[in-house]
Amino acid sequence: MKPKISFTTLGCPAWTVDRIVEAAVANGYGAVDFRGYLGDVELPDSPAFRGAALRELGARVRDAGLAVSCLGSGAKMSAPDAAARERELGSMRRYAELCAPLGCRQVRIFGGAADGIADPVANAAETLAAAAEIAREAGIEFVVETHDDWTDTSKLRAAFDAAGRPDGIALLWDVHHPWATKGEAPEASVRNLSPYIRNTHWKDSRALPGGGRRLCLPGEGEVPLRAMRDALAAAGYDGWLTLEWEKRWHPEIEEPEVAIPAFAAFVRGLYSPRTRA
Repeated sequence: MKPKISFTTLGCPAWTVDRIVEAAVANGYGAVDFRGYLGDVELPDSPAFRGAALRELGARVRDAGLAVSCLGSGAKMSAPDAAARERELGSMRRYAELCAPLGCRQVRIFGGAADGIADPVANAAETLAAAAEIAREAGIEFVVETHDDWTDTSKLRAAFDAAGRPDGIALLWDVHHPWATKGEAPEASVRNLSPYIRNTHWKDSRALPGGGRRLCLPGEGEVPLRAMRDALAAAGYDGWLTLEWEKRWHPEIEEPEVAIPAFAAFVRGLYSPRTRA
């Protein structure tokens, strides 16, 4: 299997679309995942994602032979009250409107915080059901990331079950978070999330002596990325493997000129016939 690789623009916050496209093509990527652009974290706030500029951006990506694998929103499925839920759904609608000009079929949303919510699973299920209607109207799907208070994948699966597993809603497995925050084995994550995994985020890290973790280049840390590859392969996953290099949040980590080629080389090695034995 030839892996499908992508990277999020979280890793290159100072790059223009031309620089993003050039790096993707030069390093054998098939797609770009837009999470912020230049000074704007939320894409609908960026002039580059409006009107004619948005159409031109989509054409630039397509003309280079690339896809837009996902749009990374900041919307959340947990909402403490009806007004908050409507704000989150409003954000989802704004992102859904960007998809057609970009030929994109996915928008990432977060789980959000569950603190203070009496029944987080039922609360999330209500948002998911409403989000599914938006997704179906736009011909896309929202993918919920294993993030925030939802890195226990059994809890996230429970929310999907409670919502009735609606069309238009799927899951994005950030391979780092359940393992790093809950000690969850890769096999358990995939078992809980399959068959709803439509996208994946990849990162590596090392434990710090005083607690916490530091991001590092893929293959240089402690995250069992090979076991994650194996779990996905066993489940028949053939979707995107997306580098989420958090340069926007952690300016001290390596530059995108280093990280983006490093991930491409790492994945090629990870999926080469010699490493699958």
